[in-house]
Amino acid sequence: MSKHIPQSDIVVLGAGMVGASLVHLLKPALARGMSLTLIDRQALNWDGDIASRPPSFDGRATALSYGTQQILSQLGVWGLMAERACAIEHIQVSDQGRFGQTQLHASEQNAEALGYIVENAVIGQGLLSGLEQPGVSIKAPAQVQGVQMNADGALLTFDNGEQLQASLLVLADGARSALAQQLGIQHERRAYGTHALVTQVEVDREHGHWAYERFSEDGPIAFLPLNKKDFAVVWTLADDQIEQVKALPEAEFLARLQQQIGYRLGRLMRVGERASYPLALVQSKEQVRRSLVLLGNAAHSLHPVAGQGFNLALRDAAVLAEYLNHAWQQNQPLGDLALLQAYEQQQQADQRNTIMASDLLPRLFGSKLPGMALLRDAGLLSMSALPTARKLFTRHAMGLGQRAAKLPATPLSGESA
Repeated sequence: MSKHIPQSDIVVLGAGMVGASLVHLLKPALARGMSLTLIDRQALNWDGDIASRPPSFDGRATALSYGTQQILSQLGVWGLMAERACAIEHIQVSDQGRFGQTQLHASEQNAEALGYIVENAVIGQGLLSGLEQPGVSIKAPAQVQGVQMNADGALLTFDNGEQLQASLLVLADGARSALAQQLGIQHERRAYGTHALVTQVEVDREHGHWAYERFSEDGPIAFLPLNKKDFAVVWTLADDQIEQVKALPEAEFLARLQQQIGYRLGRLMRVGERASYPLALVQSKEQVRRSLVLLGNAAHSLHPVAGQGFNLALRDAAVLAEYLNHAWQQNQPLGDLALLQAYEQQQQADQRNTIMASDLLPRLFGSKLPGMALLRDAGLLSMSALPTARKLFTRHAMGLGQRAAKLPATPLSGESA
């Protein structure tokens, strides 16, 4: 007698920001009897304990666009993050040593904020809350050793020999997805020759909800407001500089960083722990197959200069969920290739435009070609002088430049309607 293999309508591999968000987005189908299994290599702690949260919810901070905040609010999880979220009301963009600059303001968009800065651990606490609900099975810690696509979808085999059959497998397990590699899915990778140095600094005055994006000779620097006098910093440095700068004594590090940003935000007083990671544009050559979808960094990993990585991934997840919720309601196969291709087609323009902007900005502002500095200045000054152009640019930065996905009609947890 053959052994019984457990079944799940959808399996989501990876309980980071994107995978956890997708579970919340699929609430309508779950309420109608759909089954979902969420798998992660690390145990999930619903209290946000540092020792047991997934690596996605580390000590860094993430820039959430206004559109992302609206999605999280509709899902009912924003209320669990709001108290520790810092609104960005103004952004100044400048080019070091040049006269070109522009400023973006939430008031021009009739919005309370252009976006929010939230520590990843806080995002994790919000997203991991409420996942344990009818229809959802959580296997964590658990290690998937292999996957085999078959007529019924995807057959997963765990390292302990257990198996699980899924009608649809969603890979949200990062840019180095082992299962994507096992399935022969190729990625295009273009290294920028740079690293992102991430840290937090304290200044001698309140930030007033200003964010600063400066393009310097070293590379782009973003100062993102956190607490009243604290900023999260993302500093792009060449591969051959990163270790030397990261290891500088605190006073020397602060002096060099101050030189890059100037005194527009105040005097830098203290710096926190420093970490770094290499920067590259990574794009999967395939995002969908029959019974298979790649989401988040498994599909595309962007330069952090525009802070759009998670925001784009969440929009992808919201549109995918819209298709899957509708398919379940209509009793259509969740792994149907035409269904998944329709999702991919709808997100194609958003992905192309966002990836192009995130890739172009660091190359444009990092170029030393003759006349490029004047071109950058002209662009920044034109945006400053032309309200319509500035408004359109700001709307895209806020994540409002495309049709919004249809989300669950009622909050899930943590907020009232």
